[in-house]
Amino acid sequence: MDIIAQIRHEIESQEGRAISFSRFMELALYHDAYGYYMSDLPKVGKDGDFFTSTTVHAVFGETLADAVSELWRAAGIKQPVLVEIGGGTGSLCSSMLGRIRESAPDVYKRLKVVLIEASPYHRRRQEEALREHEVEKVWHASLADAACGEAVEGVVLSNEWLDAFPVHVAERTKTGWQEVAVTCKEGQFCEVLREPTAPLLAALAEIDAALPIPAGMRIEVNLGLKQAAQEVGRLLAKGFVVTIDYGDRQEELYHPSRKKGTLMCYYRHQAHDNPYIHVGEQDITAHVNFSAWSRYGEAAGLQEVCYMRQDKFLLQCGLLHKAVAHQDTDPFTSKAMKRNRAILQLIDPAGLGGRFRVMVQQKGMEPNAAALPAFFRQ
Repeated sequence: MDIIAQIRHEIESQEGRAISFSRFMELALYHDAYGYYMSDLPKVGKDGDFFTSTTVHAVFGETLADAVSELWRAAGIKQPVLVEIGGGTGSLCSSMLGRIRESAPDVYKRLKVVLIEASPYHRRRQEEALREHEVEKVWHASLADAACGEAVEGVVLSNEWLDAFPVHVAERTKTGWQEVAVTCKEGQFCEVLREPTAPLLAALAEIDAALPIPAGMRIEVNLGLKQAAQEVGRLLAKGFVVTIDYGDRQEELYHPSRKKGTLMCYYRHQAHDNPYIHVGEQDITAHVNFSAWSRYGEAAGLQEVCYMRQDKFLLQCGLLHKAVAHQDTDPFTSKAMKRNRAILQLIDPAGLGGRFRVMVQQKGMEPNAAALPAFFRQ
């Protein structure tokens, strides 16, 4: 039985013969045997389906390493912990550790790394990528497991984690909200509208209270954000949370210009909006509601201190200082030219620099903590 047969079986077993889009997305991405993220297929890079800032160049990780080191210093943490959630192949963590080993060897010797990774395939890739680093390393299969087993002082980092959460899809009709569900007709997956569940209806009412949504508009709602924020709050005893993802504040995310929502799929570096093809073989994502992430974080003891576009954040973290002067002329063999091109790509306002947002939250520190790093300035 493959993933399509699994989903069809679940649809047939439900009253009304339909499942929520969130459940469809969960099965397509995270089914133990057939889910996209659980398979051994390459996902990131030229052999996968999409690129991330991490795959552009190690300079991204080097810059984040410098920022994280400053955060440890600002928090006065003597035995620092780096937590990475959903680290994929481990390349980001590896480049960060390489930079810390070079720039702060005394910190490197005291460092503990906690990796939270649900995919056995990606955990194996991480173990390979980090094998050379002689620091304490601990893996957890879920954030909930980590929150039960750890109480860390340090930095919790994620890059393109929240966008992969299963989301509910809702459509505002002339008579009120309807939830998008998935059924099967003539062997093909298709959508039907039905009454929202109570949790979804409550979330939609909260959105409407802050920003009324016009009829005809479709939005995604991530009901997992609240629990994720609570678990991060339990995991982090003192320090910072750095969340990098594509998304927006609520007023931008649910703007009428996004009438069809933000759901996107990536298959062999082709972007499209049909989640019902290439099931189990493509990535499915939705923009992050950073207003909700901040609000739920606040309730979990995580105070927002910084929110900005990736380009501005990286510039304020000193990315341009990592450019290399050279006299090379061959762009295909020059490492310096490749590095400099990557820096421009990471801060391109029409690309990665403009699409991604960075939010930093803190916990366990005085509100007016002295000598906070410069990149906190909005």
